Amino acid sequence: MHKFLSSIEKIDIFGVPISLLTHKNESKFQSVMGGIISILLGSLSLAYFLYIMAQWIDNEITPNVSSKQQTTGYAEFEWKETLIQLNLEDFTSDIDPFRKENNIITPLLFAILGSNIEDDPIPYFSTDSMPMTVILSNGSLILNNAYDEDENHKVMKQYLLVFATCSNDYEIAGRTCADEKTINDYLSKQHGFMFLTIRLNQLNYVTRELELFAKQYYLAFNPQRPIYSQIMLKQQETIIDDGILFKNYEHYYFLNNYELINQEVDTTFMPGVVQFMSNGKYNFDIFNSYLFRIDNISIIEEVAMPKLGQILAQIGSIVQLIFIFKYVAIYYNNKLQENELFHDIITMYYPEFKEVTLNVFNQFEISMEDNGKLKSDLQNIKKKYSALLRGAKEKCRLNNILYEISRLQFILQQQFGNQAFLLCHNLGAKLSEKQQEDQSLKDTNRLVVKPINSLDLDHRCSSLEPLEMLLRQP
Repeated sequence: MHKFLSSIEKIDIFGVPISLLTHKNESKFQSVMGGIISILLGSLSLAYFLYIMAQWIDNEITPNVSSKQQTTGYAEFEWKETLIQLNLEDFTSDIDPFRKENNIITPLLFAILGSNIEDDPIPYFSTDSMPMTVILSNGSLILNNAYDEDENHKVMKQYLLVFATCSNDYEIAGRTCADEKTINDYLSKQHGFMFLTIRLNQLNYVTRELELFAKQYYLAFNPQRPIYSQIMLKQQETIIDDGILFKNYEHYYFLNNYELINQEVDTTFMPGVVQFMSNGKYNFDIFNSYLFRIDNISIIEEVAMPKLGQILAQIGSIVQLIFIFKYVAIYYNNKLQENELFHDIITMYYPEFKEVTLNVFNQFEISMEDNGKLKSDLQNIKKKYSALLRGAKEKCRLNNILYEISRLQFILQQQFGNQAFLLCHNLGAKLSEKQQEDQSLKDTNRLVVKPINSLDLDHRCSSLEPLEMLLRQP
């Protein structure tokens, strides 16, 4: 147990400088309590370091994120999966108007290049698995309101989705229109809401993968009151700096939002627009229409992942905060060293008080023995020791030490006169061959054990060096 406590004592990193007034040979005064505090603070700091480093490696530490809006004159966006979905929630009828057979309403998708419609529209129909639903997939949009068409810049491209009354005047392969009475009865009523759903993305900073979510609007679907809707798709560019020490940029582009603007128009507005853009090629009876385009306002998001220097600075600040408790250990070591010094001074005058020891809590303990030592009452001993302790505090002060030396000087001066003090400046020991032989013999005798009564006290005293003569014995 003693070896274990000694090992802990050596771990104490909060040792205080040893005062010259003590008999210690070490450079620092260390204690068991200081060693325990050193282990606790060191372990806590190491655990926090490993915890933060593990979080940093797994990208779980919150990055610095800043975003701004900017206007752009050119942008492209292409998708090859389901992006836009329109679903009719009809509260008045169970008829699917978008089916291919007995069709009532035909969704037609026009590609607008610049301000012209050049290609035939693409028809979309619902299916048995997804009734009353129109899904747009595999498309591309281009925003260009700042550049002429060249090798690097394409002409502006938008999509116009119209809901036209089925007519045999415009033939579509595989489509059959319902009879005129069924069509007129259906169009004469209002039919609930059209749910517009667009799938958007957000970037996961940890996995660097695009996460999918949907944003939905509810639009009135009333053939008697046509609505023109403009859907502006907003792009986002996310720039991630994931360098450990230096900058390392990665760019991600995706749709993150869209805006919807509705306008109520008359029944002749959209048919006239389509007829104008197609140079009179198409003439449909249109009520609801949806224009899809890229918004010229985009979002730029800059994400700076924590760098190694920032992480180490964070760890260092917390560890420094933890090590504030070092002042507790330093205070404890100072008080313990001070109490041991006072105890040594007391035992110089009263050897019986060697029975008094300091415990780990820096408190004095008096152990009573059966051999007759410390026969007085324990309480009286404690009072006596406390009084001596106060005297020891005064005893070891430098001015008191100088005062005692001055008193001894005056006593010796009275006994031997001033001439003896003047001559003492010339006194000193001379190193002779005999002293060197005695030193060799003394070093040899340290390995020899002799009985106490066989020692020659006079010879031992004569062999002592003057520097060793008054050294305090343990």
